Amino acid sequence: MFYFKKKPIYDITFICQKGNNHFAQPIIKYLKKHIRVQEMYPNSSFGFWRNNIKGKIIWVEWAGDIAKVLSSKPLKNQKLIIRIHRGEIDTKYMKKINWENVTMLVFINNNLNIQFQSKFGNIVQTLTIPNAISTNAYPMHNTLQNSKSIIAYSYSFFPVKGYIELIKFFNKLFKIDSTYSLTIMAQNTNQPSAKRNLKSMKLLINELQLSNSIKIIENTLLYSIKKNQERVVEELSKHGIIISFSKIESFHYSFAEGLLSGLQGFYNMWDNTMIKEFWGSWGYNSESEMLESILKWEKLSHEEKMNQLRKNRDYIISNFDSNSNTFYQVVNINFKSSDGTIPTFTTAIMENTEGAL
Repeated sequence: MFYFKKKPIYDITFICQKGNNHFAQPIIKYLKKHIRVQEMYPNSSFGFWRNNIKGKIIWVEWAGDIAKVLSSKPLKNQKLIIRIHRGEIDTKYMKKINWENVTMLVFINNNLNIQFQSKFGNIVQTLTIPNAISTNAYPMHNTLQNSKSIIAYSYSFFPVKGYIELIKFFNKLFKIDSTYSLTIMAQNTNQPSAKRNLKSMKLLINELQLSNSIKIIENTLLYSIKKNQERVVEELSKHGIIISFSKIESFHYSFAEGLLSGLQGFYNMWDNTMIKEFWGSWGYNSESEMLESILKWEKLSHEEKMNQLRKNRDYIISNFDSNSNTFYQVVNINFKSSDGTIPTFTTAIMENTEGAL
């Protein structure tokens, strides 16, 4: 059954398929300090009983099977929020989810919100809440000793991450200055496209004779968010530059983590302008422009570099720190009520006010 016989005992039930909850954890951790949060991590859309969902609000992370199932019929005395990431917007689920039974659709960036409304119209109330980062998990440790060590990393070796293009770009940089090195790190998943791309990457590295200058780290999948963070922090401490050639991102955690950890950032904006709102200050409109900027960066004085690296970290903390009220004040702007006041983040989530739920 879909309906509760008793009043819900939690304020929010957070539901996400097991292993895919990492993006929402900083926000959920914050909410748990202020309201009652029930967490459910089923293996599939059939891995939970509806009667066990005890929250007044149901927050479903990712617009996939679970969102489709929970939106199939109206929920009595409950509200359904779905938070969408970039990957779902072009999938079958956009048409299979019953939006009439969804209270709100939350996006990671404004560009996705605009894309959704241009494709499907104003069929559901929408809101943009950027991702948050547990900034205290990423210390700033760069002493500029590894300023020519470049790193790019992601969840997997999917072609959309642009690693083939990055290797070709690095080859041009290496021909100018052979003291640069590149590390590419991702999870070694069973996805066919990722496996094929990884194979192509290795072949290209050998073809360009860059085996001594490009290191590929194939990680095993860890479901522990803390252990994954520790592994990333350790690797970031060995590098001076974070680079991205990813073609599609909704936020790009790895780039944010790099800036936070004291690395200088370089972002390929000629292939991906979607998240310019976040990383435009580190974006470049052409390959030649980025190449020139990397070489210029190395020529700056120690003081000039450190000033910029501190600014990088301050930017992340000021805008995305899950431990700071600043992030939630930014979020609260989206929750203006009818009298023009801005409630707290948790109040806005819970109350059915105009501009909120």
